[in-house]
Amino acid sequence: MMRRLTTVNDVAAASGHDAMVCWAAQRLPADGAAFRYGAAVAVAAPALFRRDRLVIRGPVDDATTLLEHLLPSLPDSYGLLSGSPLIHELAGRLPSLQVVSEFGWMEATSLEPVPAGAADWLREDTYEEVTALISRVYPGSYALPGEYPDHRWAGVRDDAGQLVAVGSDSGTGGGVGFVSAVVSEPQLRGRGHARAVASFVAHDLLERYGRVALMVDDTNHAAIRLYERLGFVGESVAAAALSDTSPATRRELHVSSRSSGPRPRVSLQSDATARVTRTNHR
Repeated sequence: MMRRLTTVNDVAAASGHDAMVCWAAQRLPADGAAFRYGAAVAVAAPALFRRDRLVIRGPVDDATTLLEHLLPSLPDSYGLLSGSPLIHELAGRLPSLQVVSEFGWMEATSLEPVPAGAADWLREDTYEEVTALISRVYPGSYALPGEYPDHRWAGVRDDAGQLVAVGSDSGTGGGVGFVSAVVSEPQLRGRGHARAVASFVAHDLLERYGRVALMVDDTNHAAIRLYERLGFVGESVAAAALSDTSPATRRELHVSSRSSGPRPRVSLQSDATARVTRTNHR
């Protein structure tokens, strides 16, 4: 029987403290929802790091049954996120799923020592410099100053005071520190600036939360090597989109759209019934 999980602690206990689903559970107070079937856990997380995400972990048989309950209720703005092997197995069983991307998820519970004094947290009045550097070097960044007001930005400056590398804790939540938007000046790469800022942010988050995670493009081998040297361990993850949801399949789960905004709300109607109303997949 499908059971609802109402808190981050519920999700942590049901998933064996899996970092990815706990990270997603930070959106439970923001119209998110979490469910368990057997040993599988799924968290519907609206607007999680710029995407509406359904994060799922667990054995494929239990995960399949859980998704058969949940998928008909989800707006097409949602994307499924999990380890690549599970996503591919689920897509092979459920025709409404289409694998759209693969990348890396990395996490750590211990880290190599941080270089002393190389990076520091930046004042808000310097965030225009951060935005300028990111927009020029990596315009596809999933985080920019101001998008997550409660989160911070760190930086490294050269001897002339120019900002040459930045990183953020944007996306942190659910008891999981999250390193994002690590960007450095291309012409100054190889001097340790990106390592310094990534290590600084990661150490701060590790001290606060006891574990830290990040996402990385699977083709960015330099970044993967950097994070591995810091102490992160990675896995290949994949995202799947909802290719079709037939109204005829909406028996236990029901969808209603709200034209007033793109954000989804998931609320439990009974132990086996959920409703999702709309919001906006890596």
